[in-house]
Amino acid sequence: MAAAGGLFTLETWKNWEKSGKAEVVQTIRHLIKENGDNPGLSKPNHSPTKDLSRALYEFLSAIVRGHLRRDYARPVVVDMVNWHPDMASQLVEVATLLDLETAAVERYSRNRDNLLALLKSLDADRLLKERLEIETLGDAGIVRHKKNFHTKQIKVKTKLFYKQQKFNLLREETEGYAKLVTELNQEITDRITPNSMIQVIRSLIGGFNLDPNRVLDLILESLESRPHLHQFYTALLSQYPCESATISEILGFKLNTNAKEGGGKESKGIYTTISLLLQAGILHLQDIYVWLTPEDSTMAEEHQREEAEALEMAHRVNIVSTKDKEKEKEKEKEDEERERQEQMRNPEKYLNNQKIQLCIALLQVGDWEHFQEISKRFPDHYLVSIPPVSQALCTLIHTLFELVYRKVCHLPSRLQGTVTEPLDNPRAVQPATNYNELVLITFPMLTALGPHLCHDPGLMYKVLRTARNGLKQQVRVGPDGMRGLFYYEFLDILDEVMLPALSMLDSNPCMAEEIWETLKFYPYQHRYKLYGRWKNETCNQHAALVRRRTALLKKAKFIMMRITKETIKPVSRGIGKLTHNNPAPIFHYILIQVQLYDNLIGPVVDSFKYLTSLSYDVLGYCIVEILSENKDRIANDAMAISSWLQALSSFCGAVYKKYPIDLGGILQFVANQLKAEKSIDLLILREIVQKMGGTDTLEDLTPDQLDAMCGGELLRREAGQYQQERNTKRSSIRLKEALLEHDLGIPLLLLTAQQRSSVVYNQTESPHLKLVGKLYDQCQDTMVQFGSYLFQTVTIDELSGRMPPIGTLLSDCHVSADVAFFLARPLFINLLNAKYDELRKQDKGEKKMTLEQKKMRYLEACSEVFGPIVTSIRPHFSIKVWEDMDPSFFLTFWTLTMSDLEVPHHMYEKEIKKIDPNPSSNKRKKETDRLLALKEKLQEEEKRQKEHAERVLARLQQEKDRWFTLRGARSPKNDTVTAFLQLCLFPRCTFTTLDAIYCAKFVKMLHSLKTPNFSTLICYDRMYCDITYTVASCTEQEAHRYARFLLGTLETVMHWHASQTNYEKECASYPGFVTKYRVSRQEANDYVDYENYRHVVHKWHYKITKALITCLESGDYIQIRNAILILQGIIQRFPAIINLAIVIEKRIEMVKIQERNSRNDLYVLANSYSGRLKAIKPNLPQEPEFHIVPKRTPAAQKVNGTPDSAATSGSASGGDSKGTNAEQVDIKQAEAVEVANGDVEVKEERETKKGENNSKLAKEKREGGEKKGGGGEEGEGKRPEEKKREEKEKKKEKEKEEREEKEKPRKRVKESKKIKQEEEEFQEEREERERGERERERERERGQRDFQHFINFRQDGSTRGFTKRFKAAQDRTRQEPWQGGSFSPRPQAQGKVKIKRARVRSLP
Repeated sequence: MAAAGGLFTLETWKNWEKSGKAEVVQTIRHLIKENGDNPGLSKPNHSPTKDLSRALYEFLSAIVRGHLRRDYARPVVVDMVNWHPDMASQLVEVATLLDLETAAVERYSRNRDNLLALLKSLDADRLLKERLEIETLGDAGIVRHKKNFHTKQIKVKTKLFYKQQKFNLLREETEGYAKLVTELNQEITDRITPNSMIQVIRSLIGGFNLDPNRVLDLILESLESRPHLHQFYTALLSQYPCESATISEILGFKLNTNAKEGGGKESKGIYTTISLLLQAGILHLQDIYVWLTPEDSTMAEEHQREEAEALEMAHRVNIVSTKDKEKEKEKEKEDEERERQEQMRNPEKYLNNQKIQLCIALLQVGDWEHFQEISKRFPDHYLVSIPPVSQALCTLIHTLFELVYRKVCHLPSRLQGTVTEPLDNPRAVQPATNYNELVLITFPMLTALGPHLCHDPGLMYKVLRTARNGLKQQVRVGPDGMRGLFYYEFLDILDEVMLPALSMLDSNPCMAEEIWETLKFYPYQHRYKLYGRWKNETCNQHAALVRRRTALLKKAKFIMMRITKETIKPVSRGIGKLTHNNPAPIFHYILIQVQLYDNLIGPVVDSFKYLTSLSYDVLGYCIVEILSENKDRIANDAMAISSWLQALSSFCGAVYKKYPIDLGGILQFVANQLKAEKSIDLLILREIVQKMGGTDTLEDLTPDQLDAMCGGELLRREAGQYQQERNTKRSSIRLKEALLEHDLGIPLLLLTAQQRSSVVYNQTESPHLKLVGKLYDQCQDTMVQFGSYLFQTVTIDELSGRMPPIGTLLSDCHVSADVAFFLARPLFINLLNAKYDELRKQDKGEKKMTLEQKKMRYLEACSEVFGPIVTSIRPHFSIKVWEDMDPSFFLTFWTLTMSDLEVPHHMYEKEIKKIDPNPSSNKRKKETDRLLALKEKLQEEEKRQKEHAERVLARLQQEKDRWFTLRGARSPKNDTVTAFLQLCLFPRCTFTTLDAIYCAKFVKMLHSLKTPNFSTLICYDRMYCDITYTVASCTEQEAHRYARFLLGTLETVMHWHASQTNYEKECASYPGFVTKYRVSRQEANDYVDYENYRHVVHKWHYKITKALITCLESGDYIQIRNAILILQGIIQRFPAIINLAIVIEKRIEMVKIQERNSRNDLYVLANSYSGRLKAIKPNLPQEPEFHIVPKRTPAAQKVNGTPDSAATSGSASGGDSKGTNAEQVDIKQAEAVEVANGDVEVKEERETKKGENNSKLAKEKREGGEKKGGGGEEGEGKRPEEKKREEKEKKKEKEKEEREEKEKPRKRVKESKKIKQEEEEFQEEREERERGERERERERERGQRDFQHFINFRQDGSTRGFTKRFKAAQDRTRQEPWQGGSFSPRPQAQGKVKIKRARVRSLP
């Protein structure tokens, strides 16, 4: 028989002789070998197959129950007794169990005879008599007389357990114990030593026969009553001959007695005694620990139950319930939680827990090692989570910190702090004397304490203040690049102790500020890492912190549901209280709400006014963390930026402006995103600079503001911005300091510029082209805005050390010339001004210098400063560029600004008139003085600006002669103008609005200066003749700027067109209007006259109309949008003729119809422009008022014998394949102006002169004939002959007319063929043009691929060997007219650009 899962089976007993005996012997021997020390001790975790008692039970049960014959088994049983000394005892134990079974279980009673026979054969009568019942002994025959044996047994037990020796009775031998008690409790002086006392105790034991254990008990009692003399008693016990186990039994008996009696405060002495003995090494922890209650498993289960309840509570906070019953249950659970917290704080709850009381005692005596040993038996931070234990540990840390704290932290003399006395125990942990000892001694204790340091806020203050002093000493980097040990180790204390402990406190803003004062010594990288662990890891590791966070989130949700503009004050106080101690979860929830509801931005920002400095810093971290999440930043099918990013960016700008939050993290985040070529996050930088720095983009300024931006710094500040400087002064300084501290100003600028250059190539694959343009504009606007802010706030000395030189910007930094000069321009201006001041101060009469002398000094300064710069930029462009244009002109163009060319006198006058310095009752004296000072400053600045503009003009006058070189008498000026447009004008006119105005003014300035070898006429002709590709390649903001540039140039052109006086005064004899270039002096007829200029202006308007109509008819979103934007931008000057306005209006109406239900933004733009066009249309002149339209000859007004009704109409679109309505443009002109190699010829003028000469000759002939005919009488005789001759001539003429009449049908056929041939030629020309466009498109794509390949190389850091290929691609790109920063005429127009009247014929 064998039980289920037993060692042996029935087959074992049946085959005993064959294999059963060997199996049993082998199994039992193996089990004895495995447990040689205690073979019979059953292990709780062991399986039955490894238990010796189980094997013996099955073996003897088989004999008793008859499965195995007793005579077969007897030899094995006899041998077993010799296998191990304890084997006989094990057999008797199993026999005792079988005795109970056979006596108590009825079905086993029949086997009792077998058991008795077995017992008799064991030959272990002594053991059987000790353990078996008397009845069984009698039945087995081991005891013959049961009654006598029972009587003897009672006597022996009474003698052993109840009878005491007479010499050991306290009531009989009191003198010895009385002497012992007296000796142990006497006053201990230096004369009494443990050695002398041990001699006395030995004498008393020997003289009065005292029990040694009783003496030991009395010594322990004395130690318990006088623990302050522990050094004496522990020394005495160390000499007393006793073992740790003996002392443990005595103390364990006392512990059990106290547990039965309920313990209490009076039992604390025994735990102190145990602690002192453990500390002295007299008692071993493993000996006494087994006597302590409750069990470790019970305490661990309680801890696990608390964690599970905390997690369930955190899970419930995200569940929204609308049922009243569940709400009531939730309130009941909250009440239960509150009661549980109160019980946790009650120290009486732990009085009966002996292990906790021992831990408290160990800490009180300074025994840190044994406390650690006990703590390892439980989960982390379990023991210190109990308030009495954590308070005891805090008291110990107080004593260890005291010396260093008093040394570095001094209170005023009138204040007396509480001094913590050190422990009077040489075996306790000794106080630290320096910071390295603090790290080694106290930091492990603080780490073990963890968040439960909150039970002693005083200790938190002490640790923080001590640490702050140490960090001040170690904040500097050492020679090895490292800081001190304390600097890095205290980071762990902040992470694991201070910040979690702060979360456990109840709204303690003072503690939060104290932590911040220490924490701010670390850079934001360390702080943000601490905040991340605090928010995402530490709060989930402790049940108490989970409960705290859950309760805070409940309150935060309650508050956020009630936040409005009207409830800001109470809500802000509530948010402040919630965030004082654990701000990260609250801010995370608030930021999620802000992303969803952007109307909360204002109220939420205003409600943050009661936060602590630590909370503000954590808010900065939470913003960066939520921005770093992998969320989609593009919405609406990749056509717009996500709303959550826009809301968060706006929130960043508002909150960083209003509150002192460290900007290092957010700025570094933007820089990292730019390094990763993600430009969308520039929206954050844009909002921050706009709201903190008060620097807006220059795109939405009014005309008056743009004029003010052309003045000095004071005028720009007063009239050129929307925001008041005093509203952003503090925030602007904070932003500047953050940029300089983290050295992010110039890197951000350069990264933005590089991203601007590559955003088109990196973003073209997936997003919509509209989004690509928006991202490009965002890069451009942010770069200009951020750069303008830096140049306004950061001093040039601070910038000069950080800004790379211009050569490095153009080559190594991979930025274009417009960006490079935008960045370097302030430095150039500063160098020039410094040099000018230096030269001016060298003169003795500096204050008496005349204007001419100042100009001379300025010119000297320009030559000295700009000479090296010209040399540095020359190698970065091809040599061919400098053949037509001098590098000094290139530098002059890029370094000048609007404030250098002209002074906005009207804006200065306007601002001065606004200032009313007259004192009144509403103005204080201080305000009046400020206004007066402002007025004087404006007047002085206007004067300075005027002198500066005159100096710049003198410089330009001096330099103009060498700007453009003349390579030959008949050398075309096309190359010069092309280089000027490609490298200077077009890149800058789309950079900013101010630059667009500057470009228009600069061209006019070149003309006004009478710059040699520069043709104003050709320059304007190149600008206007074909703007289709330029318009199509612009982004939205670039279209606005390009329109502003066109408006500026059109204002100049139309000013000259307005009156002949203006033209004669400003253009008639200027080099810019020369039509034939001569080596010698120009002649009077080499210039364009006024009427021919009007014809040219009409041609330019026609060309602009044609280009914009082409864009409007393209169907492409970008082209249509840009065309309308440009039309809106130049509406003040274009269209200027009624027939052109009619064509544009019809095309705009068509756009409105087509886009009404498909692309609503285009419909809105077209509708807006249509309204404005209709408003100006009635005031537009007819074409004859714009220029003189030559009359047609009679022959030209008939086609096929019918009047040519279309003879006065022209084609505006050149036969567009789409059949546009632009053919209705009425061009009533007959001019044919040719611009070729600088020659402008007017064909009509030549034909008119020729006709006049012929008429004069005919008149002279007639007059001569009359004189001859009236000379005498002979003339009268010849009259009949003359009449015959006349009749004959008339007859010939009549015949001629008849022949001509007969030939008319033939002529019509020939004319039809000619018209058809012209149409075919036109169709071939258009196909050729389309093929050319496709070829140029392929060239552009190839250039883009080369440039993308170059960018990929640049990301790897290896560009060597690729420079030639990249430059070739770049040159190819520059030569294409569709690139946003370049322009070049069509190839067939390189040699000669003709502007002719359109030929309109009616088909047969």
